[in-house]
Amino acid sequence: MITVAACTAAFSLVGLAASHAADPTAEEQAAALAAVPKEAQKYYGGYWYATNIVADPFANWKPHAPPWKICHNDSYLGNSWRANLVAELKALTKQLADQGLAEPELNVTNSNGDINLELTQLKAQIAQGCDLIMSYPGSATGLCAGIKEAFDKGILFVTIDSTVTCPEALNVATNPYYRGQYEGEWIAKQLGGKGTALIMNGQPGTANTVAQETGFRKAVEAFPDIKVAGSLFGMWTGSVAKTEVLKFLATHPEPVHAVFSTGNMGVGVGQAFEQSGRALPIITEVTNLCSLLAYWKEKNLTANTFVQDGGPMAYSAFIPALHMMAGQKPKVNTIFMPLPSITAENFNDYYDASMTVQSTCFANGKDLHLVPDSYFEQFFTGGEPRAKVEIVSTNAQPQ
Repeated sequence: MITVAACTAAFSLVGLAASHAADPTAEEQAAALAAVPKEAQKYYGGYWYATNIVADPFANWKPHAPPWKICHNDSYLGNSWRANLVAELKALTKQLADQGLAEPELNVTNSNGDINLELTQLKAQIAQGCDLIMSYPGSATGLCAGIKEAFDKGILFVTIDSTVTCPEALNVATNPYYRGQYEGEWIAKQLGGKGTALIMNGQPGTANTVAQETGFRKAVEAFPDIKVAGSLFGMWTGSVAKTEVLKFLATHPEPVHAVFSTGNMGVGVGQAFEQSGRALPIITEVTNLCSLLAYWKEKNLTANTFVQDGGPMAYSAFIPALHMMAGQKPKVNTIFMPLPSITAENFNDYYDASMTVQSTCFANGKDLHLVPDSYFEQFFTGGEPRAKVEIVSTNAQPQ
């Protein structure tokens, strides 16, 4: 069983390894981004905290012919976001199978936060003949040996919103540094530049965790009267987050005015404050659980969140994978994409009266595509067009 204490220790090692001693110079940043399409470069700020940008990384790589064996290598399946991610990949695999392009069953592994086990599982999937491996990796570096082995055997390894530094992987993600920076600036504005904030991280060691916290801290550094009181780990699971916040508040009597929650934990965070007899803080999130919107409505929170359900995110990563399996070449190894957000101004576009604090759905609104499929076309050259493979998002919004 994975523990938060063990996770914290893992973060101190893996997180430091994934970070950089100094920011690249403006010239170095420009050189790294030269191959990134100009219209997308605005989403790459702070990219070095999450990954490296490698130009033309698959120049000599060729995909296997269909039907493909599609696999998913996951570091943790203990919350609804990850469950929706896997459900979407299973549905997309079946769609390809119905067209004769894939085997019907998605092969799924779960290491439950153990990076050594995840690497072992990845090597087993390679040996089992996977042609395409989708992954939410538990470390920016811990799977590199397996990813290199997959690459050398013509197997495509695609990360879903948690980037790796291994140059043989294709990363498809929203920029975690940007998310942290955005929420740090938003909280600072709401606090008028003065107050105390708490960071509620998810899984230690992932590129998302490292980059989001860095982006947040960099943003609030510009406000000397804002103090970051602590950094906790809740495994992107509300009940775990609630327990960790309760422990923190019991030993930190000073007021906490805002919490940056990095996914699926906003309600647990708020409930911990209530149970402790504390005033509810500003809460920002990066995932759009229906329960959060219900809690937001019930408590009249000052809040915001990105729209980032695991199902639509899996779909977004699958589209570039299909570009490559059709023979096209990516211009860079990391594709960053923007995200919609939910604010007080557009709250009613996502909220539904049937949502409750117990709801497990995600408030995706009417359009389940985080970006249009066409957004990814600018990142590819050559080969057959992806449009020859018909695929649609199937991740519905239950209430």
